[in-house]
Amino acid sequence: MKFVLFGAGLLGKSYYSLLKDKYDIAYFADNHPEKHGTTFLDLTIISPKEISEKGISVIITSSYHLEIAQQLYEMGIKEFYIPSKYGTSDLTRIDLSEYGLIQEIPNKICVIGHHNAGAVSKALIESNTHDDIKVVLVKDSKRNNEYYYHYLSSSLIITQYSEQCGNKKSIELWHGFTIKALYFMSQEKNERSLAMSKHDIFNKKKAVCSMSHLYSVFMGYCLHLDFNKFIITGYPRNDMIFKSDGKEMLKKLIGPIKQCKILFYVPTYRDSLYTKNGESAAFINDMLGYDEEVFNDFLIKNDILFLYKQHAVQLNRKMFKGSKNIIEITDDMLHTSDMDLYEILNGVDGLISDYSSIIIDFLLTDKPIILTPLDLDQYSKTRGLMMEPYDAWMPGEIALDYNQFQQAVIDSLYGEDRFKKDRERLKRITHKYADGNSSGRVLALARNLLELDGKDTKVLED
Repeated sequence: MKFVLFGAGLLGKSYYSLLKDKYDIAYFADNHPEKHGTTFLDLTIISPKEISEKGISVIITSSYHLEIAQQLYEMGIKEFYIPSKYGTSDLTRIDLSEYGLIQEIPNKICVIGHHNAGAVSKALIESNTHDDIKVVLVKDSKRNNEYYYHYLSSSLIITQYSEQCGNKKSIELWHGFTIKALYFMSQEKNERSLAMSKHDIFNKKKAVCSMSHLYSVFMGYCLHLDFNKFIITGYPRNDMIFKSDGKEMLKKLIGPIKQCKILFYVPTYRDSLYTKNGESAAFINDMLGYDEEVFNDFLIKNDILFLYKQHAVQLNRKMFKGSKNIIEITDDMLHTSDMDLYEILNGVDGLISDYSSIIIDFLLTDKPIILTPLDLDQYSKTRGLMMEPYDAWMPGEIALDYNQFQQAVIDSLYGEDRFKKDRERLKRITHKYADGNSSGRVLALARNLLELDGKDTKVLED
């Protein structure tokens, strides 16, 4: 069987190196006319219309996979392949012929969910009180027949990671308040190189959901978007902070909790890391004076359970040894328990972070926050911050070495709450709504964009 890789770009190049020794790859295909007839990695780039003429099978190797899937279906190609997982040569076969003729259902909304660490999907699905709209969830981690069918048959798509949705109506939620600089505002070359393409994607959205006026200003600058593109709805994931019993959910996730206090450490993602042997330290276990045994004894003495979660794309570095007082929360644990990270968030007594957007979300709990921006100078120079100067914005103890950190923990959990007013002030600036009803506002926006008023609004079944 001969294959064509649809997507002659950087992603296509990466996939070609993974697939070429296992599959008979004859061509690349691409939607850019200027590429047609040229060669890429010694293979001819053909136009999409030539695929059927040549009778070859398609492997989608592009971040525009949703648009391409729709394009192929409209061309009459109902069977194609996608890479099962990046880094392997395995393919997943997609066959949409089992669904017959797929047409858009006028009042069907497809939510594209991701991992269970602060995803919005669960909150949206559970909050649909509208009888005249049908909301379905697909997981990006499980791209199968059903995934593409629900995308093709929906009239509006709700995305969280700026997925390209072609000509379909779509709403972008994004995934956090931008403490750090993004795209046009970033100092990083890789981030800035994506700025124009991200602008184009966001600009095609019917609306970008916002948390506040300040959120809209920050994201507008980062993406060079018109201010009117933003609609302040609040973040659906934050509804879980108001509605979930976090302590009970934690017990379901990790078992009985015997400690008096619970701390949760959630550092942000970094493109590059320096450890104790390099130029800079980034995490608590890099702190000057840190010792694992001393830290564990400190937790036991003060009756503290220390939970931590690494960023989904930065799991290659082990932070702490597990013990009865130090437990790692993983995406696999959340997935297995069908639980979202934000369902446990109000069950902890304090948060530790650096530049992560979870800091802004955690303000809704009105609980202490400890800041550990160990690489602040380097991070400001290489990435950049929107909230600068950092210490003027952040409402909590800042700890830069282990002794400071240990004292900050005691002060935050057992001392006077010195930063309560600072947290309240920042919450008012960053959250227009603090009521647990953001999902309802997002779905109301989606319904309005579907223009259902005055139409027969009976929900059509798949």
